[in-house]
Amino acid sequence: MKEQNLRIIGHIRQLGLAALLTTGLASQAQTTLWEGHTDVGIVYEEGGWNLHIGQHEATPPMEYAPNEAILGVDIVAASNTVPLGAEWSFLGTAGSSLWVLPQVQDSALLFLGFGTEELESGVFVNNEVTLSLQGVRAPGQFSVYEVGMFGSPTVFMNSGDGITGADSIVLPAGGHRHMNWAFSTPGTYEVDFEAAGTLVEGNVFTTSGPITYTFEVAAVPEPGSASLLALGGLGLLFARRGKSRK
Repeated sequence: MKEQNLRIIGHIRQLGLAALLTTGLASQAQTTLWEGHTDVGIVYEEGGWNLHIGQHEATPPMEYAPNEAILGVDIVAASNTVPLGAEWSFLGTAGSSLWVLPQVQDSALLFLGFGTEELESGVFVNNEVTLSLQGVRAPGQFSVYEVGMFGSPTVFMNSGDGITGADSIVLPAGGHRHMNWAFSTPGTYEVDFEAAGTLVEGNVFTTSGPITYTFEVAAVPEPGSASLLALGGLGLLFARRGKSRK
């Protein structure tokens, strides 16, 4: 346990002030979500796709475009290690550090799933769409998997062995499904998803094209730190304005 805590502290230190400043500046333009029931929402309406981030249990319910919010992964609460067993090797070497948003709700973390509740029945062939992984720009490996009732994982997406057409999940219209979201290294992950399906009307195949979602595996900023960063940013802004007046 002590070694685990020391490893977490070490990773936090590795992030350094530069990462904290980056997170602080990004938060001025984007909302970072750290906890609560949240979905990668998939909608098709009026002839077009709408992929978004939904917090339907928030008060009031909130919906963000993917570029309007960052999905936060608390480096402390999400800390794990890769389990023993060949079936877990897709995550890395057994015992190595891992950060996971779990498929079972934890009040300290995002409870992140795929939401197709707003997809109407009868629009797509077989009433289903496919969400596929198109690209990952990150310091480490990104995986999406599900653990069954007997404890075995089913891997849907994994950037560690290259991204192919197999990195996808079929989702039913009107459904909702939670997964485990794993990250091998702290830092920023830009993940491209694409939704696709065949329309019943005209038997036409349609795709959303790649849509980028951003995850941040980092320490949750303390209010004091966030305030200092905000004040620092304002000070810099006023300094620049002062110079421009001279």
